[in-house]
Amino acid sequence: MKIMKKIPLYAIIPTLLLLLTQITIYYGSQLINEHLPAYDLTIKGFDDRMPLVPFFVVFYLLSLPWWYIVPFIVAKVSKPHFWNWFLAFVICYLVCGIVYIVFPTTIVRPTIENTTIFHRLINIVYQNDTPERAINLFPSTHCFISWMCYVGVRGKTAIPKWYRLFSLSFAVCIALSTQFIKQHYIVDLISGLLLVEIVYYLITKYDLGNRLVRKIVSDKGGVANEY
Repeated sequence: MKIMKKIPLYAIIPTLLLLLTQITIYYGSQLINEHLPAYDLTIKGFDDRMPLVPFFVVFYLLSLPWWYIVPFIVAKVSKPHFWNWFLAFVICYLVCGIVYIVFPTTIVRPTIENTTIFHRLINIVYQNDTPERAINLFPSTHCFISWMCYVGVRGKTAIPKWYRLFSLSFAVCIALSTQFIKQHYIVDLISGLLLVEIVYYLITKYDLGNRLVRKIVSDKGGVANEY
C-alpha cells in the first residue's frame, strides 16, 4: 500500500499512450516506406572508423525497460511539468514518424561472428530490427527517447541528485551504444538529441502541455487540481 501511494498513478495512461505511439510510429512507418528508396547518411572518415564495442549492447537493451519506468519518476516532479514533458515526447515521436516516411535512411551493418555473448546479443538486435534492410534511423529514437528521459529530471530538485546524475550517464551510454554496436550513424544521434532540446524548449517555454490539459479538464467541467 505504501508503495502504491508513492507511485503517481495518473502517469499510467500517459505511459501506455507513449508505448502505443512508439509501436505505431515504428511499425507503421516501416509498412509505408518498406519499398521506398532509403538514403545513406554515412559521414566518410568518421562513421566508417567508429569501432565496434560489443559490451555496449547491454546499454542498448537495458534502455527498453528504463524508458517506461521514467514517466513515473518525472510525474513525481509536478503535474504541470509532467504534461509539458509528455506533450514534448509525443511531438518528438510524430516528427520522427514523418521524417521516417518522407526521408527514410539506412545503414550498412557489419557481419558479426557469435564469438561472445555480446556479439550474439548484437546479432539478435539486428535480426529483430528490420533484418532485410535497416530503416527508421534518422533521427534515432533510441537517442531521442533516452535523452527525453534525462531531460524530464534535469535540474529538478524534487528528484534525488544521484538519480539525475545516473539518468544523464545512462542516456549518454545509450546514445553511444547506437554507435558502438553499429545501429546508427552519428547524424542520427545528433539529430535525436537536437530534436528533444528544440521541442522540449518550445513546449516548456509556452507551457503548452500544461495549458492543453487544463483546457481539456475545464471543457469537461473539471477543476484545475483534478488534472
